[in-house]
Amino acid sequence: MYSIGIFATTKSLKNIMNIDQEMRRQCNVTYLPYTSPEHLEFLYKQNMDQFDGFLFGGSYPYEVLCSVFGKMQKPYAYFNISDRDYYKLIATLLVQDPHTDFSRVYFDIPDTPVDFRSIFGQDGVPFLAEAPIDWDHVDPYDWYQPLKDYYLQMWDSGKVDLLVIRFGSLDDFLDRHQIRHIYLAPSTESMLETFRGLMMQLDAVTIHDSAASIGLVRSPSELSEKQWKALGEQLQACNKCFGLPFLIYEHGDHYEITTNISVLKELSQQYTTCPITTFLDHGLNYPVCVAWGCANNVIDAHRNAQRAMKEAMLCKESAAFIVLGNNVIIGPLSTARRITYTDKPGRQLEQLGGQLSISPSYFSKIASILSQKGEDTLTAKELAFYLDITPRSASRILAKLELGGLAILQKSHQLNMRGRPTKVYKICLQDLP
Repeated sequence: MYSIGIFATTKSLKNIMNIDQEMRRQCNVTYLPYTSPEHLEFLYKQNMDQFDGFLFGGSYPYEVLCSVFGKMQKPYAYFNISDRDYYKLIATLLVQDPHTDFSRVYFDIPDTPVDFRSIFGQDGVPFLAEAPIDWDHVDPYDWYQPLKDYYLQMWDSGKVDLLVIRFGSLDDFLDRHQIRHIYLAPSTESMLETFRGLMMQLDAVTIHDSAASIGLVRSPSELSEKQWKALGEQLQACNKCFGLPFLIYEHGDHYEITTNISVLKELSQQYTTCPITTFLDHGLNYPVCVAWGCANNVIDAHRNAQRAMKEAMLCKESAAFIVLGNNVIIGPLSTARRITYTDKPGRQLEQLGGQLSISPSYFSKIASILSQKGEDTLTAKELAFYLDITPRSASRILAKLELGGLAILQKSHQLNMRGRPTKVYKICLQDLP
């Protein structure tokens, strides 16, 4: 069964409990109520690796976490209010008081279109507005105070008799200021739709993760019969040690491993390490390359594994690379030089590479290096380290980029007045396709 983590305020959780039994029939549920954005961040950081997917009480906790941790890598969904939830509330208010003047009822603008005019006509439409917050450019951490100020201003204006809001965490504030309000929560039907959508996402990921993953294992050195046999024995010992469902067999000058993407993800800690390479290095006295290929079918997975082996063999030492189904290459794994790039850069970069006499794949590699560094400057020494080339070759690449207008010499400094000065280049790849 899938494991789902649910992040919501205490008030939202009381509503979510209406579908608790239905959710527990299909997955394992853990509730993680938070009291503040900081508490939410702490809970997520402590528990993010324990779940297959996440559910949020609304868009706010999701936005907060994305602002801190970036785009979520696992399936997620957040409960939202549907148009029928608005219609249901309007009907309830009319039953309670048939003479309700909805032109004096404030509604937070709904995310989904609600046809208020067909219900109230042109003159009786509720007071629809939204807090004057630039939601796309204001950090979610800073939403609360302007929202409080806005609701208070709306109530003090005397234009409304009732506020219908979507932020359950502001209940205490509104009560404290004696502002008559209703927290509009998603209905049971709306929440079930959201939950089922998340389950469909998880099923899709599972189907993808069951796709093929092929590993090729060989040495860049020519092996004797005794060494070849020792390599096979170490592979079997590795399989037994890690308790992995690998199928291992000889194939010409290499061994092949058959598994699926889900197993590879877990083994490699989301494509960052290769414990098999480490295990073999400890048991053998010669270098071994491990190349993984992933795809939706065995043939393409094998083809990608061969591409990964080509990259690994260039290292001339023990190395591991992965080529994913979208032409993304990751490696060398388990090293500080690990970067993510592609060897399919596209026609425009092929042409540009030809004009500058630079391998087109270098553009993708350099972009990954800059992303990993978190800045847009490079020296020949840094480039040589990541690309595993000589400093002289790295200097030539930077000089060609400068000639093509893709690098600008920022400064040149010399330590202890000895040796050649170190040149620092600002790399300008942001406009490349």
